Amino acid sequence: MMRDRPLLRPVALGVFLLLLAASRISRLDDLRMNQDEIWAVWQTFGTPVQIVQWTPYDWPPLYYLTLGAWRALTDLHPVILRYLSALLFLLGAAFLYRAARRLADRRSAWLTTAAFAALGYGILLSIEVRGYAPLLALLPLALWLTLYYFDHPRWPRAIPLGLCLAALFYTSLTSVGALLALGLYTFIVYGRAAWRWWLPGSLAALVALPEIMNKAQLVVTRTTATTQLDTPPLPQALYNLFWNWAGYTLPVWLILLAAAVVGLLMARRIKRHVKLAVLVWAFGLPLLLYAFNPLLGFFSARYAWWVMFGLALVTGIGLAHLPQLPRMAAGTLLLVLAFVPIPAKEYNIFENLSELGNNFSWLKHRLLPGDVVLADPGNHCGRPEEWDYYARVYFPNGLTFVSDPTGYRRVWYVLFDGQADPEMQAAAASGRITRQFVGPPGCLFRLYEAPPDTGGVLFENGMRFHGMDIIENDLAWSGPLVRREGETIRLQLWWSVDAPAAQDYSIGVYALQGDGSAVASSDSAPRIIYPPDAPPETSRWIPDTLYLEERELTLPFPTPRTTYTLMLGVYFWQDTRRFAAPGVNADNLLPLRRLSVMSY
Repeated sequence: MMRDRPLLRPVALGVFLLLLAASRISRLDDLRMNQDEIWAVWQTFGTPVQIVQWTPYDWPPLYYLTLGAWRALTDLHPVILRYLSALLFLLGAAFLYRAARRLADRRSAWLTTAAFAALGYGILLSIEVRGYAPLLALLPLALWLTLYYFDHPRWPRAIPLGLCLAALFYTSLTSVGALLALGLYTFIVYGRAAWRWWLPGSLAALVALPEIMNKAQLVVTRTTATTQLDTPPLPQALYNLFWNWAGYTLPVWLILLAAAVVGLLMARRIKRHVKLAVLVWAFGLPLLLYAFNPLLGFFSARYAWWVMFGLALVTGIGLAHLPQLPRMAAGTLLLVLAFVPIPAKEYNIFENLSELGNNFSWLKHRLLPGDVVLADPGNHCGRPEEWDYYARVYFPNGLTFVSDPTGYRRVWYVLFDGQADPEMQAAAASGRITRQFVGPPGCLFRLYEAPPDTGGVLFENGMRFHGMDIIENDLAWSGPLVRREGETIRLQLWWSVDAPAAQDYSIGVYALQGDGSAVASSDSAPRIIYPPDAPPETSRWIPDTLYLEERELTLPFPTPRTTYTLMLGVYFWQDTRRFAAPGVNADNLLPLRRLSVMSY
């Protein structure tokens, strides 16, 4: 059908790429940033010259410069940074499609691209904020340019190929393996014509020469270290390697690979040299890496990332030459595998990932003006650069850290629960109550909150009023108090007693018109929400303890546009006589706040 309607091919390819994009974009918020990812971002907070200076000794600078430019143009948020990796993967998918089409045919191109998109470790590399993401675009491009150049050797075609090879090297030193795979492929397929590598190879070597010289000493140091590696027996080592590349779906992949090898060997339209070359890439080079692991130390799923392209080529070309029904079933299965969860925990080399990202993301929506952070020195929340990175992500206008919480109403205390510094925790708790918290015990963010008025207003019955908060979206609202007709207002009132109260008193909150009449009210015994299980009877209240109650006032509907005054009264429920206090009016009502009500 596609052959009869060529105009549908771009549409089908576009839908295909959208599915591949969805397989990545849907995962961008699934993974927590690990220490290597945070370090990669953190070292881009500088000029291009500084980024090059700060690049780790075992990495070239190209990815860090690219990441720095992306960060400057977009944002610091982990999802946005991962989006760069996903976009690079999509470029690589398009290049791989073109390369596989030139190498075999259109059906092989579809299935090869789908196969690479479905590999578990490929999914990881395509959403990580690491220097492996650009390689997923550069190697397919290099393969495509290699085929283009060797099929029609002309010197202008060698220039982009040479520059692409140099870019691979400037991105990651592990690309040496990818260059080996390309060279071996051309030697097997093109035979003596492989000498034509001299032109793009010379250009790549010339462009990469500064970095080659810069990393020369690293080769000696790394060789000394890799000779001490303890490699498992070959069967176990190969199983571990392929399990990492495939992920949870290794049994499915083994079936697909077996069917693909059969299809590849039976394919009449594929040249024998091409069959041999892709089989060597997928299965021979891992054996070579194992043999030379004491020298190179590249026998791992991450360092041998380029072998996955060989696996994708074998899978795609082989499955494309099966009968129609199994071919279509395999293609559908590959698309499904692209959405299967990956073993991220097993892939991560860090046992304990920082909770700072989750905690700061939560805190961002609960931090109020004037809040401060008190970090206990014993907390296990992450390394210094992680604090710096996440503070920039979630609080670009700054986050106030203090070493002494005295004088601050709301203090977010960061601690290792159960192992906090006693003096610091006592200072955080002094005059405050514990409120919201988030995080595991080793990285607990707990809010210690004081009342709006620490001194308070003392009523003649001994109750002390420490102020009121208007609550909106579970946070204290400090802006202009403007509401619509019929809305409900949540209030939180802070209380204490100087001495045990003689009786059980009631509290009234009223919205009064200008003539003193109430349009909404809440009259009752205290409705305590803190401390937990505290009694509503004021005669049972304990001195030097803060009590927090919550009330609601529902405004009338309909009502004209007007202004009310919120008032507070304290009285004994049997005779309803209100008690006096500093600041009350003639009716012993204490003004709290003005309320504007808007209506059309």
